[in-house]
This record gives sequence, C-alpha cells and structure tokens, in this order.
Amino acid sequence: MKKLTWWFRFVGVWYLLLFLMNTWMMFLGDPETLRSNIPFPADEWVIRAFVDGWSPFFFEMLGIATFAFWASRNSGKHISAAQLIIWLEFMHGIVDDIYLIIRGYSAGGYIAFIVIHLIVIGTGLWAIRKARAEAATLPQGASA
Repeated sequence: MKKLTWWFRFVGVWYLLLFLMNTWMMFLGDPETLRSNIPFPADEWVIRAFVDGWSPFFFEMLGIATFAFWASRNSGKHISAAQLIIWLEFMHGIVDDIYLIIRGYSAGGYIAFIVIHLIVIGTGLWAIRKARAEAATLPQGASA
C-alpha cells in the first residue's frame, strides 16, 4: 500500500499548492493580474463575480488536500477515494481545461495543467492497481 500512500500524499501536496496559489489570486494578489487573464472585457464587478463563482473550486481544493493527507494514513481502505480523485481530475481537470481553451482562455497554461492531470490520473491508477495486488497476497483478515 506504500505506493497508494505516497500517491495520496503527492495529491495532498498538489491540491494544497493549488489552494495557496488560488488564495493569492483571489484575495491577496493584484486584481489587474486576474483581469489580464480573462479573454473578455472585465470590470471590477466581473472580477468579483469571477472570484465568487470560483470559490466552490477554491474550497474544494482545500477539502481534497486535507482528505488526501488523511486517507494516506490508511490508504488501502480508501481506494474508492482515490478513484473519486482520479475522476475529478478527469472531469474537473481535463474536461474543464479543454472547455476553457475552447472558450478563449490561453491554451499554454491549460495544456500544462492537462499534462499534470494526466500524470495524477496515470500514477493514481497505477497505485490503485499495486495496492489491490498487494491486498490480494495478504492472508484473509490481515491488513497492510
């Protein structure tokens, strides 16, 4: 289960970094920086609406980070949580990034994030497979 444990820790760190980056973007940074990344005219109210609309994702990142760290304590019991994170990486990561590129946002940054999402998905599927194989070799009733 060590691979899945480390995968949860890696994901926890990744989502914690995303949370911190978004904290800067939403609350501490210069609104002009945010405005310059929106591909349409944006006044103060548009920026405010954007931040409010982004807030569920902002808190979701912190939730995933803290849960991933918690799940790493007994990763074999949380394979379904890893599967959920993988699914979120696909839907809320890759699919949403493609949607935003189509809507006119800068492709460069989103393509980089798509690559990161693919790495998280691929390593997660690999870690789950290893955890299941390891669990299958344990005696009945034993845990790793």
